Amino acid sequence: MATLRNSVPAEPLVVDEITLDGRKVQVQNIDLPLDDVRLDPRNPRIANTVAISIAEEGTALQKRLENLLWEDDDVRDLYRQVLINKGLVERIIVRPDGTAVEGNCRTVVYRKLREKFKTEPRWQRIPSRLLPDDIGDREIAILLGEMHVAGKNTWTPFEKAGHVYRMHKDFALTQDEIAQRLRMSKSKVNQLIRAFDVMKNQFLPRYPGSANIRKFSYFEELFKKPPLRDWVASDSSAEPRFVEWVGTNKLAQGVHVRDLPAILESEDAIKALSEEGFAAAQRVLAEDDPAINSKLFRRMVDMTEALRKAQLDDIQRVRRANGSKARRVTQDLKKALGQFLELCGIDD
Repeated sequence: MATLRNSVPAEPLVVDEITLDGRKVQVQNIDLPLDDVRLDPRNPRIANTVAISIAEEGTALQKRLENLLWEDDDVRDLYRQVLINKGLVERIIVRPDGTAVEGNCRTVVYRKLREKFKTEPRWQRIPSRLLPDDIGDREIAILLGEMHVAGKNTWTPFEKAGHVYRMHKDFALTQDEIAQRLRMSKSKVNQLIRAFDVMKNQFLPRYPGSANIRKFSYFEELFKKPPLRDWVASDSSAEPRFVEWVGTNKLAQGVHVRDLPAILESEDAIKALSEEGFAAAQRVLAEDDPAINSKLFRRMVDMTEALRKAQLDDIQRVRRANGSKARRVTQDLKKALGQFLELCGIDD
């Protein structure tokens, strides 16, 4: 495997030491020639969203990866930040063969700045941290998880879930290990793995596109709510149906998933959802439960529950004196309810 040793200057280097998977690892801080740094096809912003042809390699592959990352609005924002700052705040991390394992977007930004400012020396070399020759893929996965999942430099929720999925599937870390390393609960790890699996392998092949990538929260919600997890576990058609509802905008907002358990209890509501969408399903449910789409009935339900759980000190405030404000409020409520019952034709 080719290395970047010829790019390393002869003068003494600044060496940092980091701990990865219990091992002390020394990394060299150097400014590498930009042409020696290659974009990584396994970068989460690419690998989890588009299929890169195996036939592509070399310059053609690098150009395609660059174009794909440049389409991201966040990368263009980063371009403006780096230009204003006249350089990077944080170095990229590079394998000995020149592959950028962390900092692919910054590498693209430097390429674009070099295109625009061809004669400026600052854009010819990119500040880097060079990993040692014996670093392994598992250790790199742990490093990226620490930086981008548990750390402050977080990826998008979908990219984060993709990395958790890869740590579990590709590097055989248990869910307990991942939870401890990334400082999250085991249930959260499980949710991310299952949500990513369905979105990556079922949803995106049918409904590709950057807009649909942003719908990861729908799938995370699917595996967050116990009734929905039970539905998926007990019905083999659940995942394909959910994928179709999201892909065809029958569930047009992430918050709609929270109301899905009620819809699943009614065959008529499920049918309405599949044929017309969420609003139609809600109308079906509202025929039996007006609190679904009526603020008045929703407040009546809330008030009924609050009165059933009334605390003794609130009851005592009503009992204390005939002229108390608490008693007047209670009497007004009784009077208003009586009038409402009369209008509704309810005697009692």
